[in-house]
Amino acid sequence: MLTPPSSDCPLLTQMVGGCIRDCCISQAQYQALSALVLADGVVSEQERRQINRLFDAIQTGRVKIVD
Repeated sequence: MLTPPSSDCPLLTQMVGGCIRDCCISQAQYQALSALVLADGVVSEQERRQINRLFDAIQTGRVKIVD
């Protein structure tokens, strides 16, 4: 089930959605996501939900990690 876009973290939502849509995440995308989430030193509830959404997709095989 897809989580609706959040106005709290639209760029993160867009990036996670793109990885899920493309069925893969690259090392560069991983680094960009990490930098975005950790930029302010705090992980909000909305950010946590998006991270969990991506991890769930990876764990269920819907998203592959590529080099």
